Amino acid sequence: MPLTYREDDANKLIELDVRGKITKEDYDAIVPKVKAFIDKHGTIRMLEVVEDFEGFETSVLWPGIKFDIQHLKYISHVAVVSDTGWIGALAKAAGSFMSTKLRTFELDHLDDARAWLRNPE
Repeated sequence: MPLTYREDDANKLIELDVRGKITKEDYDAIVPKVKAFIDKHGTIRMLEVVEDFEGFETSVLWPGIKFDIQHLKYISHVAVVSDTGWIGALAKAAGSFMSTKLRTFELDHLDDARAWLRNPE
């Protein structure tokens, strides 16, 4: 599965590992978990580790946009970790349009990303 999902209840943190091509099936398996975590905690933080990303099926685009519009206000901090240069640049560009605090990290700084999310202030 190109998406791996983990929860850290103590820190209200979701970790997503993204690899390969994301299918609608992958997306549909993760979204209810994220919604339930938001319902449980209110405001959450998210870590996205992106390696060997090959894109996503176009059928994921519109549901993803709708999810973001409805739920992004409940995600206070996002760390995007990747060594793929355009991923960091795209994340920074998207971050400029969001109220969510977003930082990018290289893969060898994954522990720094986790530390920032656990204690972002």
